[in-house]
Amino acid sequence: MLDRRAVLHALFAAPAAILAGSRRAEASAGPCLPTASDVAGPFYLPGAPRRLDLAAAGESGDRIAIRGRVLSSDCRTGVAGALLDVWQADAKGEYHGKDEQYRLRGQILTGPDGTYEIHSIRPGNYRQENGWRPAHIHFTISAPGHEPVTTQLYFRGDPYLAPHDSCGSECHSDDAHRIVALEPEKGRLMGRFDVTLKKG
Repeated sequence: MLDRRAVLHALFAAPAAILAGSRRAEASAGPCLPTASDVAGPFYLPGAPRRLDLAAAGESGDRIAIRGRVLSSDCRTGVAGALLDVWQADAKGEYHGKDEQYRLRGQILTGPDGTYEIHSIRPGNYRQENGWRPAHIHFTISAPGHEPVTTQLYFRGDPYLAPHDSCGSECHSDDAHRIVALEPEKGRLMGRFDVTLKKG
């Protein structure tokens, strides 16, 4: 049987341990910073339709889904109704335009808690004059009361991530917060990409 002192010790020690664990978790997550910007590149086109599926049923390539949250500057509060304008290359590393029904392009709004999800294919690498670019997906994210950001999502394990990125220092494919791991889930590869916006 526990004596009174042992019971009191257990009651007070448990909340302290939980608090300490929470602080350790916050520390390991790193500082709360807005998502870094990246070059928009020459292939952006305005006017992409609102849609969850960027890739049509017949699009070749490995099927992927990217889900995440758009967060305010505290890194906790979801931003409802944020607009994500998304575009990417196909599996061969080629971009397509509005004359192809905005192939591999689309816009989506976040839900009430800031969540979003897009379905597409894993883009291919493509060659530039001085080398190869890592596979990437472009995002421009905007929301009332926040500064918009244009950035790129990269994929873990790509051999052309920095320092091998032909884009050099102009692109930032060494940013660990924007390098996504893909894991199998329900017949496709799933990745998570959370975005933090700076308050305007």
